[in-house]
Amino acid sequence: MKLKEKVVKEPPKVSAAEKITRPNSAAGLFLSAMLGFLAAGTNIGGSGSPLAAAAAAVLSPAKAAAAFAGAMGHFLISGGVGKNLTEVIAMPAIILSGTFLRKFFGGEKSLSPAFSGIHAGLAYMICGVIAAVAYKFTGGLFLAIIFRSALCGGAAFFAASFFNAREKGLSLTDEVKISAAVVYALAICMLCGISLGTFNAGRMAGAFFAAAAAYRFGSGAAGVAAAVSSLAAGAAAPSLLTSSPVLICSAAGAGMFRKRGRLAVSVSFMAMGLGGALILGMPKDGTKLMGDMIFAAAAFCLLPDNVYRKSLPKTPVSASETTRCTGRRMKFAAAAVSEVRESFDKAAKVLDRSERENDISSEVCGKVCTQCRSVAFCGENPGHRTKTYFRPAEDFLEKKGYITEKELHKGLECCPHKNLLAEAFTDIYRKKQIEKRLTEAALSMREITSEQLLGTEKLLDFLSRAPEIYPSCDEELSCHIREFLAEAGAEKPAVSVFFDSGGRIFAECFYEGLLNIGMEELAEKISEAADRDMDVPEAVTMGEVTRLCFHEPTVFEAEIGQARVNGREDASGDFGTVFRDGFGSVSVLISDGMGSGARAAVESCMTVSLMTKIMRAGLGSEYAVRLINLLLLTKSSDECFSTVDLLTVNLFTGKSEIVKLGAAQTFLKTNGTVKNVEGWSTPVGIVGSVEISRRFAQLGDGDEAVMITDGICEEVFPRVRELMLSVGVTAQDCAERIIAAAEKDKDGDLCRQDDKTVYVVKIHKIG
Repeated sequence: MKLKEKVVKEPPKVSAAEKITRPNSAAGLFLSAMLGFLAAGTNIGGSGSPLAAAAAAVLSPAKAAAAFAGAMGHFLISGGVGKNLTEVIAMPAIILSGTFLRKFFGGEKSLSPAFSGIHAGLAYMICGVIAAVAYKFTGGLFLAIIFRSALCGGAAFFAASFFNAREKGLSLTDEVKISAAVVYALAICMLCGISLGTFNAGRMAGAFFAAAAAYRFGSGAAGVAAAVSSLAAGAAAPSLLTSSPVLICSAAGAGMFRKRGRLAVSVSFMAMGLGGALILGMPKDGTKLMGDMIFAAAAFCLLPDNVYRKSLPKTPVSASETTRCTGRRMKFAAAAVSEVRESFDKAAKVLDRSERENDISSEVCGKVCTQCRSVAFCGENPGHRTKTYFRPAEDFLEKKGYITEKELHKGLECCPHKNLLAEAFTDIYRKKQIEKRLTEAALSMREITSEQLLGTEKLLDFLSRAPEIYPSCDEELSCHIREFLAEAGAEKPAVSVFFDSGGRIFAECFYEGLLNIGMEELAEKISEAADRDMDVPEAVTMGEVTRLCFHEPTVFEAEIGQARVNGREDASGDFGTVFRDGFGSVSVLISDGMGSGARAAVESCMTVSLMTKIMRAGLGSEYAVRLINLLLLTKSSDECFSTVDLLTVNLFTGKSEIVKLGAAQTFLKTNGTVKNVEGWSTPVGIVGSVEISRRFAQLGDGDEAVMITDGICEEVFPRVRELMLSVGVTAQDCAERIIAAAEKDKDGDLCRQDDKTVYVVKIHKIG
C-alpha cells in the first residue's frame, strides 16, 4: 500500500508590512518603492528626513534599491536633490555595505536589529560628513548630522525588530510592542505628507486605526492609538496637533459602544468628534478634522476586517485565575501521586529484603533430623550433613519436581528416616514453588501498579502545563464561538479560546450531537469571529462527545511519503499512520509487531490505533506509551510486544520530538547534514516499567526525516543518505526508492526476509 499526504493551503492574506519582508516579488518591490517615496517626503527631523536611509538598512538589497529609486523619484519631482545630498549618498552606501555585512556576518540569516541600527547610524553619519564638505562645515551642522544619524539608526533598529518578529510569525508581545508603536508612528508621519485638498492621509489613517482599536479592544487601547497617531502627525506637521484632544476623546468614547457592533462604533466616533469640535469652538482645522474622521469612520464600517486586521496588535488578556488554579491543582495532584509511588516502591523494596531465601535443606533438617536420635552420628556436623547429603537432593528436585528414597544421597542409606526425608523434600519443595510463583506474581503486580502510578503522574503533569504553554485567553470570543456552535446544532458546547506565548490563537471546543454545517464553512465562520485566518479544524469523537481544535495557519507544511512491502508472510507485522493533534503538530507513528504474520499485525495495529486515540484526545505521548505497555503486558498470557517509533513536528516552530522504544534508527536532515537518531529503550509489552527514549531536533525549511523498520538493512543506509541529500526528490519518491533498494541484495536478487516500512517527512515553509 502506498500513501502520499501533502498539506496544501491557500496563501494567507498578508499586510503590506509582511509583503515588504517577504522574498523579492513585484508587490514587495512596488511597496518598497512607495516606502522610499513617502519616507523621502517626510519632514520629521527637518526637510527630507533620514527615514529613507533607515529603510535601506532594513530591507533586502533588491527592495532597498527599489526604495532608493522611489526616494530619488521624490527628490527629482520636488527638485530637492541638492538639499538632500546626504540621503542621495547614504542610501547606496548603506545598500552596498549592508550586502557585504549580510554575507560576512549573517550568512543566510538577517542581521540583528541592533546591528542594523548601528550600521544605519554610522553609515549616515559618515555620508553626512562627506556631504557637509560641499557646504560651510559648522558646529551647528555637525550637531544636525549627529541628530539625524541617531534618528536614522533608531528608526532602523525599531523597524528591523518589528519586521523580524512578523517574519518569524510572532505576534506583538511585550518584546516588540515598543517597536510596533514606533513603526506605526513613523508610518503616520510618512502618510501625513500626502494631502488631497482638505484631506490628510496620515490623520485619516490615524483616525481609522483609532476606530478599529475602539471596536476590537475598547476605550483604553483606542485612546492610546489616537494619542500615538496625534503625536506622530504633530511631529510631521505641528499644525495637526491642535485637533489631537478631539481625536483622543472621540476614540475613547467610541470604545464604550464596542459591544453594540461596528456601526455603533462608527456613528459614535463621528458624533463625538463633531461634539468635541463644537465644544472647543471649532478649532482652526476643525472642518478638515471632521472630514478626515468621517472618511475614516465610513471606511472602518465598510472595509472587511481581513484588509487591516494583520496590522492591528494582538493583545490577548491573561488567563483567568480559575484556569491557573486548575493547572496548579493538577500539578499538585501529580506531586501527590509521585510521593505515593515513591513510598510504595520503598516499602516494596523493604519487604523484598525481609524475605528469607528458599533454603529447602535447612527446613528438612529442622523438620526430620532434629527428631532423630542418631543425628549426632550423621555426618561430621550439621553443616557437613546439609551440604554433603541434602544439597544434591535440591538439585534433583529442580530437575524432576519430586524425589524418592532410592534417589537420596548414598550417605543416607543407613538413615532410619529415609522415607520421611523424601516426603519432606518433596512437600517443602512444592510449597516453595507455590510461594515462588506467588512472589513473582506479587512482584509483577507491584511493578504494574508502580507503572500505573507513574503514568497517572505524567498525565497530570502534562495537563497541568497547558496554562504555561497558553498563558492568555479571550473569554469574550469563547462565549461568541460557543453561541455560534449552539446555533449550528451543537449540544452542551464548551469553548476555550487561548493564545500561546507568541500570540497565536487556538480554540478547543467540546460538544455533543451533530453540526448542521461543514468543517470548511465552520472554519470560515470562526475566522470571521476571531478576526484571524483559521485552518479547518481537527475533529475527534469519543462516545457522544466531539472535540474540535482550531488554530491559525501554520508556518510550515508537511509533505509525507510512505512505502511498505510484506516479508515472508501475507500479513505485514508493520503498521503506521499519520495524524494531527489540532494544535499545529503532525505526528507519524510506526509499530513493528513481534515476528511477522497475522499475530504481529494484530500487535502493531493495536499499538498504533490505541496510541493515536490517546494522543488525539490530548493526553500526551508519554501517557500513551505507558498505557499501551500495560495493555500489552496484560493482553495475553503469551509473550506479546511491539516497537514504537513516533515523530512529532510542530508546524509553527519546526521543533520535533522523536520517541523510540525498540525501534530502528531515524535519519534526520538538518542544515544540509544527515544524522542518525537511535534509541535504547525496549519495546512495549516486555517489562512492567518502560524507559522512554526521547530526542528533540529543530527542523527548518527543506529539512526532512526518514523513519524505517528493522527490515531495512544497514547496506541500504548509504542510499538513504544519498536520497535525502538529493535535490528534487519528493517524499513519496524517496520512500519508494528506499524500499526498492532494500528489496535487492548486493547480487541483485530479491530479498524479502522481513517486513519493510518507510515514512519520509519533509517540511516546507509556507509563502
